[in-house]
Amino acid sequence: MNPPTQSPHPGHRAPKRRVVRDLLGLLLVSTGTVGLLGALYASAPLAALALAGLLLTVGGGGVLYISPRLHPAVRLVGGYCALTVGLWIFVGIAFYLAPWSLLFGLLLALGVFLSSEEA
Repeated sequence: MNPPTQSPHPGHRAPKRRVVRDLLGLLLVSTGTVGLLGALYASAPLAALALAGLLLTVGGGGVLYISPRLHPAVRLVGGYCALTVGLWIFVGIAFYLAPWSLLFGLLLALGVFLSSEEA
């Protein structure tokens, strides 16, 4: 009998180490994000809220469209919740800065949506 010609995947040998490394990375990313947002909020509250809204919006969109490995219910609930909270933060900031910015922001979003539709 011939030996296998392909070597096993290197990540297949130590799945526990890979999971621990991924969890540690997620913990460090979340701690760093919360710390940076807190420091930014102390200096400029509107900039911190805008950054938080951006992170939530991008994260929600990423969960909805990029990560197919999640359970569909978790993916939909988590993605839409993060996307909704992020967009509400943007709406609140826009209304605080200038109420007219909401109208023009909605017109811009509608224009992008209509121009990106395939015929």
